[in-house]
Amino acid sequence: MERSIFILIISVFISSCTKSSDVNITDNSCTVEIVSKLRNPYTQTSEPSLLAHPTHQYVKFKIYTIDQYRYLEALGVFLLDHPFDAVPDKDLNYPATRTHQYGIYYGVVPAGVNLKSMDAELISNLYMPEKGPTGKISDEAAKEFDGTITFFDPIDSVQVPLEGAKIIIREGTKTAFGISSKDGKFHISTSTLLSDTLEVLIKFDNDYLEIHTLDLASLSAVFGTNIYSLGYKKTCALTNLNIEIGRQMNNAALHHSCAALYSLNKFKEFAKHYNFLMPDKKFLLWIGREAPISTSYATPMLRNMSQQNISNPQLLLTNLLNVPADVAGILAGIIKDQLPDIYAPYYARYSTAARASFIETMFHELGHASQYAQVGPSYWLPYVELIYNNGGYGDPTLPNSGIVGLSEAWAEDISNICAYYVYHKQKYLDLNEEPFEDWIPYGIYHDLNDGANNEDFDAVSGFSFTQLYSFLTTDTRSLAALKAKLKNAGPAQQHAIDTLFSHYGY
Repeated sequence: MERSIFILIISVFISSCTKSSDVNITDNSCTVEIVSKLRNPYTQTSEPSLLAHPTHQYVKFKIYTIDQYRYLEALGVFLLDHPFDAVPDKDLNYPATRTHQYGIYYGVVPAGVNLKSMDAELISNLYMPEKGPTGKISDEAAKEFDGTITFFDPIDSVQVPLEGAKIIIREGTKTAFGISSKDGKFHISTSTLLSDTLEVLIKFDNDYLEIHTLDLASLSAVFGTNIYSLGYKKTCALTNLNIEIGRQMNNAALHHSCAALYSLNKFKEFAKHYNFLMPDKKFLLWIGREAPISTSYATPMLRNMSQQNISNPQLLLTNLLNVPADVAGILAGIIKDQLPDIYAPYYARYSTAARASFIETMFHELGHASQYAQVGPSYWLPYVELIYNNGGYGDPTLPNSGIVGLSEAWAEDISNICAYYVYHKQKYLDLNEEPFEDWIPYGIYHDLNDGANNEDFDAVSGFSFTQLYSFLTTDTRSLAALKAKLKNAGPAQQHAIDTLFSHYGY
């Protein structure tokens, strides 16, 4: 993952920008610029005697496991994968050092924190009191920062608001942030950032979702939440900042992080409309660089289950997420108990826009997540284990294959309904009308709902998606169990239900 590294040049619209002086200058132009040489925030204080009682330490870490990363985050350490005073190149790329075994990170740690368990190198002691002599953080009035963030939707080919992105502004060790709203707007108020030039970053972390990137060429990249730098901007330019993550931005991980967040936002709206449940715990989502794009999406829901004692995590990584066997053991060691809820692969060559199929398949995976919210871990774990033990769905003779047929058909049908709900394109309904042939009955939920009856095998209608979802409870582990519930709920359609299920081989 190229973390804290790249961004697009941003359109910044300024109506006016003034500086405090004896005379108000109302026509001052405020330029957006990348600073060629940054001030090191950790240079020695002009009063060395103050360092006799340092408040913080600037530390270089070798981080070997995701648990170590989480430990530092819990201490409030703001970690970057490059030195805090690093200078980006012309494309806003930063230097980063990662291997399969560890990643190099830099952070500021409060003095007195025990780092004996960490592979850490002290760079310097710092005197950075939280409050000034007056007891206030600053005597300056709070600064107000506003803006919007949009994302290029590859299905409609338009810029759309991106909800739930964390926009961070940073000065040395001090940060402030805001979370974008449904219309893509964000607001940040802070009195602690006083510099004329600040760094702007996007982090994919909110109360319901965090996104990491799995890069098999550099396994330690999966430690941290995806964060990307937009470069350094004049402070007055941040009063109206328009961030457009569009086709001019050449970063595949960024585009697919946006697409994953956007997909979740839209599916949550869809689920609310149909009274579907969604998991109540925070999602951990991995996007996987350079993985097979059509075969390796997965929704194991492992963090939400709090069920990380998988019998064979290496086999899970290989068979469920398509991680090569020679690195699966290493990855299992470094991620510890932080296995994902959803895994969605992407190709780096799609660097100026996410693939439309990425969003469409995310809807499928989120359909699984919604079903998980209804049935819980005792239902879901055997389902996940069947798939990774067999390297796929297996066949209808396997134990628990009834769950596979029932659930995969649901996720595929409902993903097309969701895509139609979001984009209003007939092609998505047509996919349910003419599904591909398999022992998994794709299209059956659509046939139970539709009223067209344009097929000689389908005389069933009137079952709403809300009602069908209500049947998918812990005791519904096969198509036979679903059929019994349907016939009980619609006695006048019992023969038609038998005919429809018979067409699908059940």
